[in-house]
Amino acid sequence: MKVYWIWLSILPHVGPVFQKRLIKYFRSPLSVYKAAREELEAVKGLNKRVISSVLNNRSLKDAETIAEKAIKQGIGLLSFDDPLYPTSAKICPESPVLLFYKGHLRPFEHSIAVVGSRRCTAYGRKVAEEIGKQLAGLHIPVVSGLAKGIDSYAHASCVQHGGTAIAFLAGGVDVCYPKEHFRLYHEILEADGAILSQYPPGTLPKPPFFLRRNALISAWSTELVVVEAGMRSGALWTEKFAVGQGKKIYAVPSYIHVPEGVGTNQLLAQGVEPYLGINSLEAIRDLKMECEPPKEHEQYNQILSTLSESSNPHTISSLSELLKINEQLLMNELFDLELNGRIIIRGNVVKKV
Repeated sequence: MKVYWIWLSILPHVGPVFQKRLIKYFRSPLSVYKAAREELEAVKGLNKRVISSVLNNRSLKDAETIAEKAIKQGIGLLSFDDPLYPTSAKICPESPVLLFYKGHLRPFEHSIAVVGSRRCTAYGRKVAEEIGKQLAGLHIPVVSGLAKGIDSYAHASCVQHGGTAIAFLAGGVDVCYPKEHFRLYHEILEADGAILSQYPPGTLPKPPFFLRRNALISAWSTELVVVEAGMRSGALWTEKFAVGQGKKIYAVPSYIHVPEGVGTNQLLAQGVEPYLGINSLEAIRDLKMECEPPKEHEQYNQILSTLSESSNPHTISSLSELLKINEQLLMNELFDLELNGRIIIRGNVVKKV
């Protein structure tokens, strides 16, 4: 039966919206395959081009070839009738009736999309890695696109800390793109994550496919965090899709003179909620959980204890001297604490919240 799902998914001129109209009316891809012209014309919202495509492409040869290739490569088929296809994704207009995947799929209540610029700053990387790490600790999947920059940093951090990553590709799931993420690709699978695509095995990425991939990233998430984005960043397209899909969106505040953050700052100016730490997310509030600094970092406790002992604010330099920590290393620790909402840094002055 999966052959008919493949057949429907590769019909020319029949995109996700029309695919779902056909399934809603006929209930199964086999019934669509067998439908006569009169039956197809009775479906509201179908144009002549779609009807002709269904009637003139009855051969199952290509679908059978794709099915055989998927079986040989251990690629799974997630059809619209599968309970593992998230309900929240099904209602998004961009979601196709069939997805190809490698790895493991499981139900989840919350999932967070983390997206941003390929050419990100050190600040953006730090935020992406922090989000990935914290979501891993909360057993909330990180959804992204395996792209360079923010996507890969969030995914890698999530996997390294025992979390689940869900990656959408702009080509077949057997085509790792970019090639330099071959190791991360396999780490995601080894960590019981999943790699998905709406395109058959062997499909090479093309520019239009990246936009469709971005739509699926937001469709499979319950919330979206845009970490960094320049004015032409694909992450802004993901945000647009998320708006249309009714997703909760956050943007990380950026420096005003950094081009990689112009897009995120513009989102904030338009009213998008700022991401000020993991507790900004609705998923965390729903779980009624507070994300404390990781226990393995004793220096966090030392910093907080030192700040509590004095009523006077400390400078970064004075903290460095008191704690005997290199100033650069201290800055990294302070950055983590600020992301967690435990301290406030104003210029060179550090205050405990």
